[in-house]
Amino acid sequence: MEIGNNRIPGIRVENIGTKQKPRNVIKGVVSLSCWNDHFLYEEADRLMKTKVVTDGLIALWIDSETGIDDKFNLSDEQVNTYSFLVENQLKLRQSMLDELKKQFPRLLSGEYASWEQDAPFFSRLPDLTPEFDFKSYIGPASITICKDVKDGAAYVIWNFRCLWDTEHSLDFITHNERVIEIAPEADPWTIYRDNGTYEQKNKAYKDKISTLTFPKQKKWWQFW
Repeated sequence: MEIGNNRIPGIRVENIGTKQKPRNVIKGVVSLSCWNDHFLYEEADRLMKTKVVTDGLIALWIDSETGIDDKFNLSDEQVNTYSFLVENQLKLRQSMLDELKKQFPRLLSGEYASWEQDAPFFSRLPDLTPEFDFKSYIGPASITICKDVKDGAAYVIWNFRCLWDTEHSLDFITHNERVIEIAPEADPWTIYRDNGTYEQKNKAYKDKISTLTFPKQKKWWQFW
């Protein structure tokens, strides 16, 4: 499997399935040095030193489908978005951190309402000054450049490791320097609402569901 019209350095096709049931994806790394020294992970027992982003290297995934030439083909919007990530990384990082500060009270009262928020691994609201950068709390583990696009740019899903939830993560969805969602798990329907394809996607989903057939359920006394 090859990548056609490849204009993004360092990416490759990789099988993350099995030999019998291959699942080929486009994978690589992107260097965004502005995230250096941000939290990446630490062992659950907290005895190992915390790991941080180094050399700005972040795992990169690119959504794509094979064309009639049996190759993965990147869209112009995906290539543009890769260039934007690299060339505008400082501005985008600031936009993401500023939006997280704005939304952090919502996250604390919503998704994390039942959590132990006084624990040292949670940043505190009084700390969210203009200079606060969450460096000791979050860091990007992977970036996915999506197939979904708007105005010449693709959407990007960022998966961040975070100190307060080392088992799971915190996701951002961005479009150029706009942040359109911050949540423990990214919701692709947020993208569809933003780029105006929600009704189309919703109809396709309902049509697919309507064609599914399920085996008839037997009565409790039928064993054959």
